[in-house]
Amino acid sequence: MLDARDRVTGRTPYVINHDLPGMLHCQVVRSTLPHARILGVDTSRASAAPGVRAVVTGQDLLAMDDVGSRFGPVLTDQSVLAHDVVRYVGEPVVAVVAETARAAALAAELVEVTYEAMPAVFDAIEACSGQAPRLFTEVPERDPMFVDITLRSDHERNICNTFTVERGDVEAGFEQADHVFDEWYDSPAVGAVPLETHAVVADWRPDGVTVWTNTQTPHIVRRQLALLLRTTLSRVRVIVPAVGGGFGAKAYAAIEPVAVLMSKICRAPVRMHLRRDEEFVTMTKHAMKVRLRTGVTDQGDIVAREATAYYNAGAYATISPRKVMFAGYGLNGPYRIPNVRINAHAVLTNTPPAGAYRGFAINQAAWAYENQMDTIAEHLGIDAVELRRRNLLVDGDTFCTGEQLDHLNFVDMLDTVAEKIGWGQGPAVERDGDVVRAWGVSAVIEGTITPSTSAAAVRVNDDGSVVVLTSSVEMGQGIRSALAYNVAEHLGVSTDDVQVSYVDTDLTPYDQQTTASRSAFSMGEALGRASEDLIDKIRHLAAGLLEAPVEEIEFDQGAVQVRGVPDTRMNMGDVIRRTMSGDVLGEGTFTTSGGLDPFTGQGIGSAHWHQSIGAAQVAVDLATGRVTLERYHGAVFAGKVIDPLGAQHQCEGCLLFGVGNALFEELVYADGQLVNGSLADYMVPTLEDLPPERTFDLVEDPERAEPHGLGEPALPPIAPAMSNAVYRATGVRVTSLPLTSERVYRALQDVKAPAPSTTGAEGGVA
Repeated sequence: MLDARDRVTGRTPYVINHDLPGMLHCQVVRSTLPHARILGVDTSRASAAPGVRAVVTGQDLLAMDDVGSRFGPVLTDQSVLAHDVVRYVGEPVVAVVAETARAAALAAELVEVTYEAMPAVFDAIEACSGQAPRLFTEVPERDPMFVDITLRSDHERNICNTFTVERGDVEAGFEQADHVFDEWYDSPAVGAVPLETHAVVADWRPDGVTVWTNTQTPHIVRRQLALLLRTTLSRVRVIVPAVGGGFGAKAYAAIEPVAVLMSKICRAPVRMHLRRDEEFVTMTKHAMKVRLRTGVTDQGDIVAREATAYYNAGAYATISPRKVMFAGYGLNGPYRIPNVRINAHAVLTNTPPAGAYRGFAINQAAWAYENQMDTIAEHLGIDAVELRRRNLLVDGDTFCTGEQLDHLNFVDMLDTVAEKIGWGQGPAVERDGDVVRAWGVSAVIEGTITPSTSAAAVRVNDDGSVVVLTSSVEMGQGIRSALAYNVAEHLGVSTDDVQVSYVDTDLTPYDQQTTASRSAFSMGEALGRASEDLIDKIRHLAAGLLEAPVEEIEFDQGAVQVRGVPDTRMNMGDVIRRTMSGDVLGEGTFTTSGGLDPFTGQGIGSAHWHQSIGAAQVAVDLATGRVTLERYHGAVFAGKVIDPLGAQHQCEGCLLFGVGNALFEELVYADGQLVNGSLADYMVPTLEDLPPERTFDLVEDPERAEPHGLGEPALPPIAPAMSNAVYRATGVRVTSLPLTSERVYRALQDVKAPAPSTTGAEGGVA
């Protein structure tokens, strides 16, 4: 790993360790009500506190005529500091800037805010019923950057966007069906819980602002800050060192606008570093409820699917308008379904904002359709693996988006996984006293952001060493190592001679974002093109030195020579020194094309499709309802594995997330107030929660040697595979995550079923 030594010696650069002379510290005062009108703010005691340099309200920001007061991707609907209405518990209302973090925190406790409570709504379905209180009486303005997103908002019903997928004739499809399964599934809001919470240092000066932040989208954040400051991109510099975990929670501007405006007001550098309780109310994973209707024949062929999904966006849109696109095609699953109608709604409620999260909308979708697949299989008396095999997409099939897919490996991956776990060999359920064991399986398809753009540069110095300039963010996933391997392979040099930059938007080329498992693919392709550009420039320089046509100059293993004349061989450093070039820079840009019609979902949904299979063996204690994951085997289509060890670690990271999502992670609210907003109350998995036996197959495609990102695809199959194992073992179908002991125990008591043979009426479990 490129930075392994720095990590184990504590030398990895993080924003939380960044310090500037004269730096001040900012603490925000947060709303205590989920929906209320701000009647007054008394800052007098806080302003007089020791060490305080400024106490700023939303009204103060409104009075500044040279900056904006709102920000947000897609919709600029979020106030830097609330100035009229608060829309969730935890929303920033007042900023206190002081000489130390402790002084800022103590002064913040002295601020008094007077509210007039307003009716609030917390459930997404209730929020869009037409009877709920409106979060916005006026439609927020758009961020012009997100031109690929067409908005179908209905703010009278608190809907910030709707995405629809329609293919075939759904009514006719259900008429053809011998069985129709109609069920509701839901999954809760959870926290990403990165080890490093949000942190930023902003240094505003009259000629521009420099921001050190742990964002996943430095160039997008630069754009958001430029809009806020009403200035040009050239006057906003965003620097991103290593990030201590992101998982989607750091995908867009969150606290950066506060820090930047406080720096401007105080004329000094300002740092913000969130406490853990603040992190929990800054960005969450969407809670989701979906009604899923699926029509099948007696033979198990899926002929129709209709779904209506409600993604709880929280109080502000953030990236929810894009997320429902992924949800729309995601609810189809990796199956060949000729007749589809899916409506996915992003709904505003008086809860903390929800945004990107590892597995972007697909976790929630897979939870629903893969649970239902096993219900269908059991009702029809068809083996669960066989039912999937009959319906999985294969090369040449048309997806619900209307695009014809190829390089699909679902069936082979499923068969390999089934063979490795011994599916169908021996008893389906094993019992040892009160403990029952069984396997469950699941299959998932997931796209990546399309269209998107990545640019990169590769520089060779006159000693032959190589520097990679990239804006891909290193956040623990090992992207710097993967990109170093990529360039080393292209140039034929040792990885020890390759260094990869951290992000500095003044110096590193544009990259759209480090999300959606796109970096190894998109940035890898951009670096491949930059490497080829570099090689071409070296060959041209060498042609002059060797007095030979460029066509006769061969490049191999970091060196050039005239074809057939080995005595002329010289390495890249020699060429640069002898031509006095100083260094040579190769540049490359890779852009994917595509997009979907927001009314029909037809078009090109993804530059390539992530494919994954999961198989979980669980043990269920019938006396307590406790579920334990004992074995897990997954298969993920990797395209081309660049860093084998890093790839396996990415899959293990997904497994850790999946176990947490499946068994105990849930943000619990009481009237909009988060009640488990600390690591003492919010359960996250540890290594002890991972199964002792866990393996992943990384499937490659020699015909299409392009890397597929592995940061997310292994995650969505995990929870449904575990749920299906619980169902197979006990006969209990739990349709709500997480699979807590209490929830499973209550379901066991309600169903009173020792085995899944007790299925009742069509479309559900008795």
